[in-house]
Amino acid sequence: MKTRKHWVVAMGVALCFCVALLCYAAYHHMGEIDSGYFLSVYPDKSGTKLDSCNLCHRGGAYSSGGKDVTVGSCQWCHYQYGYDKHGNIDDTLNSYGADYKTYGRSAGAVRTIDNRDSDLDGYPNYAEIAANRYPGDPNDDPSKVPAPSKVFTREQLEAKPQHTQILLMNAHKSVDDYAQYAGVTFENLLNPIKLPSATRMTVYSPDGFSQTHPFQYDESAMSYHVYGTYPAATFYYSEEADVLRNPTYGWCNYSSPSLAGFADGDLIKNPRGLKLLLAIKRDGQYLTPGVLNLQNKLDGEGPYRVVPPQKVPGPPDQGSRSGYQDVIWPFDPNADHNAGYSTRSTTIVRVEPLPAGTTDIDLLEAGWNYIDNNKIVVYGAISPVENIKEKLAQLIAAVNSTPSSAFKTPSGKAVLKQKLLVVSKDVRVRNYAGAYQKLQNDILAKMDGCALSGSPDKNDWVTSCDTQTRLYWAANEIMVLLKIIV
Repeated sequence: MKTRKHWVVAMGVALCFCVALLCYAAYHHMGEIDSGYFLSVYPDKSGTKLDSCNLCHRGGAYSSGGKDVTVGSCQWCHYQYGYDKHGNIDDTLNSYGADYKTYGRSAGAVRTIDNRDSDLDGYPNYAEIAANRYPGDPNDDPSKVPAPSKVFTREQLEAKPQHTQILLMNAHKSVDDYAQYAGVTFENLLNPIKLPSATRMTVYSPDGFSQTHPFQYDESAMSYHVYGTYPAATFYYSEEADVLRNPTYGWCNYSSPSLAGFADGDLIKNPRGLKLLLAIKRDGQYLTPGVLNLQNKLDGEGPYRVVPPQKVPGPPDQGSRSGYQDVIWPFDPNADHNAGYSTRSTTIVRVEPLPAGTTDIDLLEAGWNYIDNNKIVVYGAISPVENIKEKLAQLIAAVNSTPSSAFKTPSGKAVLKQKLLVVSKDVRVRNYAGAYQKLQNDILAKMDGCALSGSPDKNDWVTSCDTQTRLYWAANEIMVLLKIIV
């Protein structure tokens, strides 16, 4: 069992040196009570990554076309448990969720399992929760550092090559839409920053919806790929389906100005093909920002929407709940209902798998403040260089503000600062291996006594344990990020 001292230290450093990205209230399914029990015991965890389905539920994988398809907790629950609740909910629980259920599914159960190590990673549940780590995920513990991240504003996204496409958004239950969406393809968004190890992404919305997209084509109907084009589609029109001409039981919205001149059976021409798109505009207008309505459901689709074209193009079919099924295109359960895999009001993109030694950044699965500020964050298997430069600047500033009395010798502060400046220069000239070696052998080795044994070593520059430990863990975080690209 790891000692409590180490996770407290790591948590304190994270609070001092990590950029705070504030997010607000989590989505909770209507009638769901368990999150309330957890937050009654840990009210300070409201709005953190623990205030989400992932606290108790896990992702999973299923076989499709001879390959394993990996999905996040929301999709796994829908796949395994089902919209109609035909499955066993226990099959979607992680080890913490299983313990919570076993011990009574209450606030008392949360307290009872505090001292357990549900995921057997060497840290008790209370320690992982204190450090904003998932107590049911053995790959997420207080020893890991936040994964590389990059925040994009709308202005930055609009400065990238823009892609426009007309397509059908075929819904399962609600009205279908033909529309023209414009924005950035995920290829263009991720290509400059993704690591070679990246194979998929999971996108999140503030209402708790998440969707996993493999980078390459997958035969599964649930998997809309990031790279490559989708098949061209035919335009289908029927007055019976048109909601404006048949308000009684019509099911498709044909009001988009982009449809002018189209006739039933025409090929929809998109000169640069159909792509998985991070949409910014619909029919020339910025997307309406998402809000939760009184029924705790998401209204709106902006500022950004993930728009997947149909993998198997077809006509708009009648909604599954409609009593009017004797129509030209009745509901077809096997049709490609791509709208159901389109994440509205996307605020977070998690590029997977996370690099070794890293964990999720301290964000709720989706943040309402990102919607308010037209921002989106991408994190995970992406280049850490910007984060390294930022954290080095923060560490150098921390050394500057440290009293000279905390160092063994009067020159100790200047020596440490100079060595960090050399590391910073190595990073600027892309000598990442050199920067890593200097941090590991020449800097961390001379301020690791307090962090590793509780007291300064003979060769440590800093004699104050509080100061040394704080600086050590900040430098260690930079070293972990450097290791990703060495």
